[in-house]
Amino acid sequence: MNNWKTDYRVKYHITFTHEDGRTEDIHDEIIIEARFPEEVEKMLVYRYENSDDPLTDFPDDWFGHIKSGELKIDEITKIWEHP
Repeated sequence: MNNWKTDYRVKYHITFTHEDGRTEDIHDEIIIEARFPEEVEKMLVYRYENSDDPLTDFPDDWFGHIKSGELKIDEITKIWEHP
């Protein structure tokens, strides 16, 4: 039985739509420990949909209210695996 997890780097972006119709993309990345890439995707989506802690910081020059945001995963890369 293997209880070790693999580290994955996840590159993603969130497209924010402002109330005035403007859209902006914020790109970021995170390291997630999981057994396989599908689990990584589920974990990130769950965190995006259910966490009070945002996945990304907003730029200082943003103004106005955000109407919606949409998460897109760009790339999942294995960076470490227990031998």
